[in-house]
Amino acid sequence: MRNLRFVFAYFGTCFLSKCLVVSQIDVLSYSTMDNQIAIQDKVLHGYKKTIRPIFDQDLPLAVSIAFIFRKMHDYDVVSGLFVFTGEIRLTWRDFSLHWNPEDFGNATITRLPVDEVWIPNIGIGNPAESEEFMEIEIAGFSVAVSSKGIVQLRNSGLIKIMCESDVTYYPFDTHNCSLILNVLNYDADEIQFNPHKQVIESSTFKDNGQWKVAVLGSRIEKTSMTVDLQIKRRSSFLVVNIFLPVIFILSMNIVVFLLPVESGERISFSITGFLAFAVFITILTDKVPHQSNPLSIISSIFAFQLANSTMILICNVLVVNLYHRTTKITSSCLVGFVRLMRRSPKRKSTVTNIDIKVHPNFDCGETNDDNVFEDGIAWKDVAGVFDSFFLFAFICSTFIPIFVFILYVMLNT
Repeated sequence: MRNLRFVFAYFGTCFLSKCLVVSQIDVLSYSTMDNQIAIQDKVLHGYKKTIRPIFDQDLPLAVSIAFIFRKMHDYDVVSGLFVFTGEIRLTWRDFSLHWNPEDFGNATITRLPVDEVWIPNIGIGNPAESEEFMEIEIAGFSVAVSSKGIVQLRNSGLIKIMCESDVTYYPFDTHNCSLILNVLNYDADEIQFNPHKQVIESSTFKDNGQWKVAVLGSRIEKTSMTVDLQIKRRSSFLVVNIFLPVIFILSMNIVVFLLPVESGERISFSITGFLAFAVFITILTDKVPHQSNPLSIISSIFAFQLANSTMILICNVLVVNLYHRTTKITSSCLVGFVRLMRRSPKRKSTVTNIDIKVHPNFDCGETNDDNVFEDGIAWKDVAGVFDSFFLFAFICSTFIPIFVFILYVMLNT
């Protein structure tokens, strides 16, 4: 029986502040100005704000803390500066601040300046301005005090913290940040945070056009609370203005192998495509985060595609050079490659009996036409075969890395 009484007493103490706060929120009465002046004169008379407001000074004071995310302003992925507006709510019981509402016109609540009552100083553990803890400014604020001594402090403002960025999957990157709130001037045996209502969803949350912010939750460790935030980039704008133009320009570079050599425009067309992609990559340098650790995969893809575009230009020059050759084809490997590329498994081979008359003094390896090999293969045929080979090879080297990147991002984000 004695143990049961202890358990009920413990849970009653834990939930006392919650019940008192609820009752205070349900019925709020300020009464008249004279009643407010009388209340403040009574509760502040002989009040010592340097002493923790708890009867047994050997016990820690329970402080309920809640965080509300209001609005995101900016996030710099290079420096890691995360700027947003948030609100911190603190609730505790001050045994020195209480009165009988019936003696003061049934007034159940009053407001006192923060400079005249005891306040737990809360600081940011990972501020952007300095390496030390940054105290949250509360000057000019007031606290709401109920007749039963329940004190509520609401402090909102601009918060700047450092958040380590990860641009590996840019522009589909997601960043996990943490807001660390600590009690600056008291130890764990003097103040302990209450885990009730650590994070409150804000109905007035204003979304950001570039980032999507989500509050994942929070963790409490005695005098410290860590709020976990997730920042996810809205990639629609970057996909339309970066991915699609890159794919269009790369497709334009590849189709140069479909342009006839006789047109005389292949080299100029290939150079134009290469320069267009190079200029576009230069413009995209300002869009992609300037960060090397970790390096974004999209930056590596752009560097690879720039080298790929260079190879397209070189191979195009090679094909044009082969097309305009007039010497005799003497390489058996080249002839074998042309035969292999020309072979069609669906077409039945036909045998044609050709009566070849060879002059006794003429070498069988030579032909009357310097541009034709012994089985009728010319340099134009070689150029056409290389056109088909390069077209297939560069289609694979251009689009496979992009598809692999998209699939990799989908599986890892």
